[in-house]
Amino acid sequence: MVTKNTHPDIAEDVLQEGCYYLAQLGLPDEKIAAHFETDPATVSRLITAYKAKLESGEVAAGDFDKVFWEDVRKEADGDMKLTFVSDKGFHHSWKSELERLDGRALMSIYEASKDFVNMDQNQKFLDFPPPKGYDPLALDREVKKAVVVIEQLLGEKWKAERKRIGENPPP
Repeated sequence: MVTKNTHPDIAEDVLQEGCYYLAQLGLPDEKIAAHFETDPATVSRLITAYKAKLESGEVAAGDFDKVFWEDVRKEADGDMKLTFVSDKGFHHSWKSELERLDGRALMSIYEASKDFVNMDQNQKFLDFPPPKGYDPLALDREVKKAVVVIEQLLGEKWKAERKRIGENPPP
């Protein structure tokens, strides 16, 4: 089945695969349509086209594809992948995974990441937009972004703990 590609900059095959896997992950056609800026009928046609390719053997379902689209879904739902520093080196994690850590672990990650950013002689350039193409400060920018998110998570944990023990958190 041939469908009209509403995104000329995105390959039709990618749209079909994305719609198929996002539907497999439980997203309704309406939500998929909103993410791909199209209508639910087009999403349905794209899913059907990809299913036909799977059945004919033109494409094969793979774990890598499923994991990739799971990550896309997490990002679309507002979760974000963060790069941070600990005493053991650099790490990548989803924000939702960091939310599950206790305050002590989060504080350790926050301090190590903040120390990393503060020790960089080039940190003054982090406030400027990255250059086109290669960004030599990409890692620093990612860690700086994580510091802000972890600081917010620590604030939420602090408020929750104060509420739990009956103190009124500051406004």
